[in-house]
Amino acid sequence: MMRARLSLAVLCTLVSTGAMAATSHSWGKPGATREAFERGSRDCMLKAARRDVSSDKPTEKYLRGFEALERENNMPPMPAIPGDDQNFVRSERQVLLRRMYRPDQHVDTLQGQLQAEVDRCLIAAGYIRFTLTRAQERTLRHLRPGSEAREAYLYTLGSDSRIVEAQKVMEP
Repeated sequence: MMRARLSLAVLCTLVSTGAMAATSHSWGKPGATREAFERGSRDCMLKAARRDVSSDKPTEKYLRGFEALERENNMPPMPAIPGDDQNFVRSERQVLLRRMYRPDQHVDTLQGQLQAEVDRCLIAAGYIRFTLTRAQERTLRHLRPGSEAREAYLYTLGSDSRIVEAQKVMEP
């Protein structure tokens, strides 16, 4: 049960982190209706979001590190050595454990895997990745994530075959 809650917490962290990342690329599907455009991208996102990541290596490594850090936090204080600052000693140990288990690195790896799954799904569904111009990025920054105005703007860009073709990313 603890692992299921942690998996959900990791997924929520991934979603929120991804939403805050700077955007320099977008996806387009020239000629698609807005409904089809949004449904296709939402389906790909939900497919990755609903996948059970509990047995993925990065998740297992993250959980192992999380559990070690949690045990450390719940341990009784170590015997005091005269002259030692116990808060400093405990803090130093936390830093060493974080460096040893690298939870941030495992979350980044898992996020990259999930993003790659979404990208593959979008490509299979006929979407094309394209680079946003500076002017397009500037406009996008002024539109609140999740707002109707932002969704309409992204649809306008992504459904325009001239924009998508001129700015498409050539995959290696």
